[in-house]
Amino acid sequence: MTVAGGPTTDRRSTDDGWQHLHPLSPVLRGGVAFVAVVGYTLSQQTDRIFGAQADDPTQGHRLLAVGVVLAVLLVIVAGAWVSWRFSRFRVSTAFVELRTGLLFRQHRQVPFDRIQAVDISRPVLARLTGLSEVVVQSAGGRNSHLRLAFLTDARAQEVREQLMALAGRGDDAVVVPDDAALPADAVPSDPLLRGAAVVRVPNARLVQASLYSGGAVFLAVAVPTLVVGVVTGTPQLVGWLGPMVLGVGGRHLQRLVRHANFTVHHHGDRLVIRHGLTDLRSTSVPLHRIQAAGLVQPLFWRLPGWWRLEVNVAGAGGGRDEDTETVLLPVGSMREALAVLALVRPGIPEDLSVAALAGEGEAHGFTTASSRARLLDPLSWRRKGYAVTPDSVLLRGGVLHRRAQVVPHARIQAVGVRQGPLQRWRGVASVTLASTPGPVRARVEHLAVPQAELFLREQMARSSRARGGRSPRSGPS
Repeated sequence: MTVAGGPTTDRRSTDDGWQHLHPLSPVLRGGVAFVAVVGYTLSQQTDRIFGAQADDPTQGHRLLAVGVVLAVLLVIVAGAWVSWRFSRFRVSTAFVELRTGLLFRQHRQVPFDRIQAVDISRPVLARLTGLSEVVVQSAGGRNSHLRLAFLTDARAQEVREQLMALAGRGDDAVVVPDDAALPADAVPSDPLLRGAAVVRVPNARLVQASLYSGGAVFLAVAVPTLVVGVVTGTPQLVGWLGPMVLGVGGRHLQRLVRHANFTVHHHGDRLVIRHGLTDLRSTSVPLHRIQAAGLVQPLFWRLPGWWRLEVNVAGAGGGRDEDTETVLLPVGSMREALAVLALVRPGIPEDLSVAALAGEGEAHGFTTASSRARLLDPLSWRRKGYAVTPDSVLLRGGVLHRRAQVVPHARIQAVGVRQGPLQRWRGVASVTLASTPGPVRARVEHLAVPQAELFLREQMARSSRARGGRSPRSGPS
């Protein structure tokens, strides 16, 4: 079956374009549990199998035991075959669809215009067999994501390209020239990415960035204390501090494993993010589906000058894989961060972007917080502010922990003015720009009340024009 805007689907398709997943899919989906059960059984029976113990584990019923084992294996094989036989997918003219189940049937559909991103995931067992999982991220949220597990690597790439082409059909795509300035230090080996600019994050930098964090400082103090508690036999200290060390250390290790081998590829109207150590993942994010972008620089990253770039994408984030779905650059130099940001929101002058990241005061067109906020925020009141471009608004804040956000006018869902009791005392207010759920929470604090109300009215008008006359909601003032 051929769909306009995408490549031809699998030749082994069934009637009406329905196609089976790879026959090994049921084995891989339950492979970890199967290996664990087999390993536990062998570990319990090894001594008896090799004669180290004289007891007969079958109590003289060896033929019966062999028959039971064979019957269990047949049931497993039959279940895997049924699972594969009744799991099918297709790419129709308007949806990507997945049908599963024999007794309890399920039919899931994701319209092309609701596709936010398409991932290719390759867990360890899948890599050993040359298979990949395609994850279709929908604007309906995590529970509406559709997973095609598993396909061959080549077929997964074809399906990803087809869905990305169909997802962008008829949309207001942002077209970015392929020669946009990026610090390219390598050429992609993937033919789908060849010729695209690349940002690579060295694994050594990821480790160093992890050490330059509050969690690392906590571990540097807590681990020796925990060792002393174990040596001196202080169970209360071990019971209180041990779970905290495991939790913080586990999060750091998990983030390193997920972001290892991180590369950013520019591929026409999308970014392709590849990362992972044990679970290799390739995520395609259409540039026009990004709702907001945010850059942050923690205090300990000030010396090396590193930044982290995150985005809001409808339907992404909010789960255990949020880091893999919303991070475009886990740690990078200002030049790298600005280069990726230029792909996300082209047209923003570089000097304005630099002012958003590291500047303060009213230079480059920024409107800053009122001087009346000096008592409320003596360190960063001059840095807090906003600037407006024809298609986006830039917000900035923070001195010890710097942050900057870019929100397109057309992606703003609501605008609100908030004023706490201390702000009311000083005659200032904060303005929030609501985007889709995600790590980027756009706000500018401590504007003079008249300026905050003017910003509210003007931003609602700008967003209304950008959205074709549909005005965003306004919050209480």
